Amino acid sequence: MTIFKHRRLPAPAGPGLQEQSAGSATGTTNSETRDRVVRVVVAVVAPLITALAVLGGLGSFTTVRELAEPHFKGLAWIVPVGMDLGIMVLLAWDLLMEYLDLPWPVLRWVAWAYIGGTVLVNVSAARGQLAGSVMYAAMPVLFITVVEGVRHLIRRWVGLASGRRVERVPVARWLLAPVSSLLLWRRMVLWHVTAYRDGLELEYRHLLAVSRLQEEYGRWAWRWDAPLAERLSLRRLPADVDEDEFESASSAGTGEDELLAAARRIRRQARRQGVRFTRDYLGDQLRDMGYPVANTRVRRLLAVLRDDSAQGGGA
Repeated sequence: MTIFKHRRLPAPAGPGLQEQSAGSATGTTNSETRDRVVRVVVAVVAPLITALAVLGGLGSFTTVRELAEPHFKGLAWIVPVGMDLGIMVLLAWDLLMEYLDLPWPVLRWVAWAYIGGTVLVNVSAARGQLAGSVMYAAMPVLFITVVEGVRHLIRRWVGLASGRRVERVPVARWLLAPVSSLLLWRRMVLWHVTAYRDGLELEYRHLLAVSRLQEEYGRWAWRWDAPLAERLSLRRLPADVDEDEFESASSAGTGEDELLAAARRIRRQARRQGVRFTRDYLGDQLRDMGYPVANTRVRRLLAVLRDDSAQGGGA
C-alpha cells in the first residue's frame, strides 16, 4: 500500500507530443547549424594558423641557419627546418592527445622550450635593439597564443562531452554570495557534479534536508541529536535523489506499510489509555520505537490514519 505518493492524471497526448516533436526538431536544427558554423570556422582558421607558423619559421630561418653553419657547414639549413617541424609535430600531437582526453603536458612544455630557444637566438641577433627584439618575438608569441586558444577550446569541449569537466560558478554569484558560492563549489567538486544547474539543485535539496533536521531536533541540536544515518546522508546525498526518496531514506529503509502498521498500533494504544492522539505524540512514540521519522512524514501518517477513521477502516 502506497501512502506517500499521489496519483497524477496523464497529460494530454496530442499537444504534448506536438510540442516535444517541435522541440526536438528545433534542437536538431540548431545543432546542425552550429556544426556547419564550426566546420566553416575551422576551414578558415586552420590555414591561417598554418600560415602563421610558416611565417614564424621563415622569420627565424636565416638567423638559426647562420648560427648553425660553423657546425653543420652546407647542411645548416636542416637545423631551423628540423626545429620548426619538431615544434609543429609536438603541438599537433599535443592537440590530438587533448582531443582524445589523454593530455600529456610534456609535449607542450618541450614545444615551448624550442620556441623559446628560437626566440632567444633571434633576439640576440637583434644586438640589443628593442624594435628588432619585439619583431622577432611577435610571431612566435602570436602562434603560441592561437595554439593555446585551440587547446582551451578542445579541452572545454571534451570535458563537456565526457562529463568530466566541472562548470564554473558564475563570478556574479561569487560577488553576491561568496560563502554560499564556496560551499556550492566545494560540494560540486566533492560529489563530482559537473553541471552548475545540477549543483544548484543539489544545494537546494541539501538546505531543505538541513531545515527539516532543524525543525525536528532544533536549530543547533540536530548536529548531535539527529541519528548518524541522517547526518551522514547530508554528506553523501546524490544528485539524482528525488524528494520522496530522501524523505524515506531517513527511516533507514523502513517500509511504508511497516511504518503505517506501527502508527495504527500507537493509535490503538492511545485510545485504550485515553491519551490524546496528536502529531507530537505519534512522532515521539515512533522515534521511541526506533523509527527516525521527520515531522513531515508524521503529518502524512496522521492524515492517512484520519482518512482510515473517516472511512471506518481504523481500529
